[in-house]
Amino acid sequence: MDKFMQQLWGTNAECYVKRHKLKPENLCSVIIYLSEIFIFFGTYAFQPIWLDMAYTGAPLGEMVQWSDLIAALYILGHDVTLSVNSTTYQGYLSPPKSRGCSDVFEPEFDLIYTDYNGLSYMRSHIVPNMSPYLCRVRILDSFGTEAQFNYGAYGVAIPGEKTMWGRADVNLRQIMTMFPHSPDNLFLGFVVSEPIPEDAKPMKKKPIGLVYGKDVEFWKGKREYLDTLHKYLEIHGTYFGMSEKEIKENVPEYVLAHGILSKPDLEKLLQETKVFIGLGFPYEGPAPLEAIAQGCIFLNAKFDPPHNRLNTEFFKFKPTLRNITSQHPYAEVFIGKPHVFTVDISNLSLVEEAVKEILKIEVKPYLPREWTHKGMLERVNAFTEYHNFCEHIERWPPLSEMTLVMGAAGKSCVEVCKERELLCEPTFFVDVNTEEDLKRFGMKCTHVETKESLIAPSYDVSTLTCTLQEQPVLFACVAKEPSARRLCPCRDFQTQQVTFCKKCH
Repeated sequence: MDKFMQQLWGTNAECYVKRHKLKPENLCSVIIYLSEIFIFFGTYAFQPIWLDMAYTGAPLGEMVQWSDLIAALYILGHDVTLSVNSTTYQGYLSPPKSRGCSDVFEPEFDLIYTDYNGLSYMRSHIVPNMSPYLCRVRILDSFGTEAQFNYGAYGVAIPGEKTMWGRADVNLRQIMTMFPHSPDNLFLGFVVSEPIPEDAKPMKKKPIGLVYGKDVEFWKGKREYLDTLHKYLEIHGTYFGMSEKEIKENVPEYVLAHGILSKPDLEKLLQETKVFIGLGFPYEGPAPLEAIAQGCIFLNAKFDPPHNRLNTEFFKFKPTLRNITSQHPYAEVFIGKPHVFTVDISNLSLVEEAVKEILKIEVKPYLPREWTHKGMLERVNAFTEYHNFCEHIERWPPLSEMTLVMGAAGKSCVEVCKERELLCEPTFFVDVNTEEDLKRFGMKCTHVETKESLIAPSYDVSTLTCTLQEQPVLFACVAKEPSARRLCPCRDFQTQQVTFCKKCH
């Protein structure tokens, strides 16, 4: 992780500090206060060899995110304490000795960043009372957590059943993701590279296709697909295998092998590469964004039907019902052509059409601002400064930024807000959880019920029942039911930094 931080943040951190005059005497003019922050890297504590596996198949994207979070907090001037040990981390925390003391107990840290493994450790060892810490916890969760998985006492059957992950019983905004999957969780993200200059020119590319797949297991069953691409491209790979036999069985003989490359060497190869070739796995990693930032065109594998926890083993135990429409949904939806071609890679005629079109065009390097150092620092600064889940203070984003919309039956608030080119903002649900707000939109409630619900506040068009929320941790943007019209709090957003509304940062 230290190596990742030096490569990505070294000179950029120094430049940022100088530009914003981040010196001890004026740090408080940049952020409201400096926080005491504890980082407990639970996965590393659970599996100490995990980081050592960075170049042999471990989830590199998660390591990058942790590295970028630590670097951003440090650059912003916060006091950061890091623990990676499953036993010694307890020495940094002094929980109250009895449950009755929790209301007067002041934790040592303003924020605690961890993951689900870390949260599990804390709940096992910080006894008898974890409650003073829970509102300060921020959970890094790559693929996101939905409300019904987060709420441990949720009593309704969940498709695919519950999982060991989730059950945190926190505000969903305390859960931070790699990509902006859902407005219910916070998009923390990571850093890809420096900003692309506005006057950047298309890069001179060779007819090279670099396969996105560092483990030869990812290459299984892709021979015909790669053969089709090989008609037009020189195929390269950066991969490892457990044995020569395994490599021979899965990797075509025409592939030029580079092994696992360092970041500078990979960037050099990407600068020559025309097409970054998706195999369908891994899901939602940083590599496609890195390739696009180097002027490559990403061939993104489309999924039909979409992958989810009911039909795909990888998602079986993930605490989400998301339908994954491609290998990289962010690249598909937020970037798209000409930088991203999303194609059913099992349809070889479509693959051939796509590669022919790709070879005819030139593209500039491209990177949305939210993946730059500045974009990451803006988010981490805002989350640290504005989010407080322990006290009932003025919420952020400000309530003045809300646009309230009554949706059509059967639509989620994500869909309702998107129709108006807005985002659902779950922070505001608590402010509109009233019968009066529903009646403002002409809903004639013959009956009003307050209960634990994923769709509250809402109006049922078949029973004429208005439903209000009883359990705040179940407020969610993504849920929908066929006969329910949802009352949806929406907001606008900044281009290339969707976390922020236009006037709130």
